Amino acid sequence: MRRTLVKRVTASALALLLFCETNVLTDVSSQAAGPKLNKKNLTIRVGQSYKLKVKGKYKGKIKWKSNKKKVATVSSKGIVKGKSKGKAKITAKVAGKTMKCNVTVKAAAEKPSSSPTIVQQTATPTEQAVPTPTPTAAPVPTGTPDITPTPEPTPTPAYMAEGAFVYDKLDISWIDKSKPMIAFTFDDGPVGSSDTSYSMRIQKALKEYNFHATFNYVTSKIGSEDMNNEILTAMENGHEIANHTSQWSSLSDTKVFADGEAVAAEIEKARKSLSELTGISDFTLRPPNLGQNDLVKDNCNVPLIGCNIISNDWEDSTTKEHIVEVTKGAKDGDIVLLHETMKNTAEAVEELVPYFAEQGYQIVSVVELFAAKDIPLYAGNYYNKAEYMPPRK
Repeated sequence: MRRTLVKRVTASALALLLFCETNVLTDVSSQAAGPKLNKKNLTIRVGQSYKLKVKGKYKGKIKWKSNKKKVATVSSKGIVKGKSKGKAKITAKVAGKTMKCNVTVKAAAEKPSSSPTIVQQTATPTEQAVPTPTPTAAPVPTGTPDITPTPEPTPTPAYMAEGAFVYDKLDISWIDKSKPMIAFTFDDGPVGSSDTSYSMRIQKALKEYNFHATFNYVTSKIGSEDMNNEILTAMENGHEIANHTSQWSSLSDTKVFADGEAVAAEIEKARKSLSELTGISDFTLRPPNLGQNDLVKDNCNVPLIGCNIISNDWEDSTTKEHIVEVTKGAKDGDIVLLHETMKNTAEAVEELVPYFAEQGYQIVSVVELFAAKDIPLYAGNYYNKAEYMPPRK
């Protein structure tokens, strides 16, 4: 009887031990399978990029963020880009977990200098010239692979210079830089994503020729599925998403924006709304009513985009014919101001896109225009066309 009791107690203890071990292993395995970054520490140079990845099982969209965008930015796909020398922290949030990567950005690699010129001295009459034996090259063993010289690093393009603004989703691979190009910009959207909306008619006309444009969005209009879908569709079609603030008052109006802090707060409010929807970290700014002054320039922290071709399409008296006639005067490097809210504009664009294509022009977004012409965009500068401006001091 006693032996039987001992055996039963021993068997129960072993079963309990195996149950605990199984649960512990399962818990550890579950934790190991959770999301984590492939890098906790990263070192890159100015102008270089690296794609961070979230490994493990998770559900939901990853939200990327940089705490110092002037040092390093991160795109919605986790691509980290070195902007200036320093240190930054990249965070990725998904499935209720926050992961961090410490990024160190070093100065851009300098191009190796050419070999110094060797000056040979002529021996004086009192010196006896000793002939230098010519070294014999060592025989190369059979089967040794050829050693390919290391290529010199490609210099960083001017548009990616230290301190310059670079749009997260910039892609100029489709642009023929030998052809003239102009930038179309459309203000005051979104207006909706139905096939008959003016905005989608404009996007459709551009898509037929694989052209891009810049859409400057008023963020107080964002929120409904219809409006959000327009912006997301524009992004998917390769168009630049840009900031037009959350309202229509000029940032230079001191009755509305009394100081630099108020100006900065309004721009940041709109930037945050666009970023939450698109995942893009920062945007160029089309100031409402083109209103700008030193106060705005000092507190915007991004390039300000003006124009040098104005169609006046927002006026009810402006006809489609007038919009077409004015816009046809655009030349290489020009920026055209239009509005996606007007019927006459949509009809004009449907005529203008094939016209410029036939003339050998490419219609591009603002950031594409400057990058294709290798011109940097600097925060606080007000650009009317693709012309270089030094950084604002």
